[in-house]
Amino acid sequence: PDLRSMVLEASFLCIDNSDYMRNGDHAPSRMEAQLDAVNLLSGAKTQSNPENVVGLLSTAGRGVEVQVALTGDVGQVLSLSHGIKIGGNANLSAGIQVAQLSLKHRQNKNQRQRIIVFVGSPVQEEEAALVKLGKKLKKNSVAMDIINFGEEAENAAKLEALLNAVNSDDNSHLVTVPPGPHVLSDILLSSPIVQGEDGAGAAMAGMGGGGGEGAGDFAGLAVDPNMDPEFAWALRVSMEEERARQEAAAKAAEEAGAGSAEGAAASSGEGAAAAPASDAEMAEAAGGA
Repeated sequence: PDLRSMVLEASFLCIDNSDYMRNGDHAPSRMEAQLDAVNLLSGAKTQSNPENVVGLLSTAGRGVEVQVALTGDVGQVLSLSHGIKIGGNANLSAGIQVAQLSLKHRQNKNQRQRIIVFVGSPVQEEEAALVKLGKKLKKNSVAMDIINFGEEAENAAKLEALLNAVNSDDNSHLVTVPPGPHVLSDILLSSPIVQGEDGAGAAMAGMGGGGGEGAGDFAGLAVDPNMDPEFAWALRVSMEEERARQEAAAKAAEEAGAGSAEGAAASSGEGAAAAPASDAEMAEAAGGA
């Protein structure tokens, strides 16, 4: 049996609704890309176990606001998430603390606790404050998944420090998504956030560290090609297209780097090569060993 389907979990999604979400570097906008990912994650969590619950809060606007209390009703999450207004600056640490408090008061104490946080604007907090917060979560057995997009280079060091503080037996993950033609939710689909930590091989593969469990294109993914052949086929096609796109981009970047003189052209070639590399690891992982 698939162990992932047996994980009993309460998850709280924290979404960034700051002014930075108007940016169009993630199509059609950072906010829309994020809402698609919320749909994917809340669906994946509730489908993996009928007793799982998800909640949703926003970290900007007038302040941290719980949009949906913990519920098993994905429809409620989807409908209410689309009414969230964009504005102000995100308060990451306050959002995490409110999520932790909500999880602490979950009705079913057998559910594991997980916070999934989207970070799409510059992190205001000092690294030391985030580390302290991460250690507090770890002490209270709260796992955390961090989705770093939009301002990913600027936030990388702080978010890695937060991850290292909260991580216990690889129960927490950081997925960094650079801007590009890919879709945020597609990248998450092949990441350990959706695959779950119960397949250790799969989780490692999602981070580019080895082959997923099982065989074929769907190793490590929470997709049974026999149960849902249409979805599996669509997933395979999109993975193959993504792989081809990355290979073409890497090749073009290599040629640009080799053919140009040192200077701006060469550095832009390296920059172009850097983004597909991290995606390629994820696509490779989704494709199995």
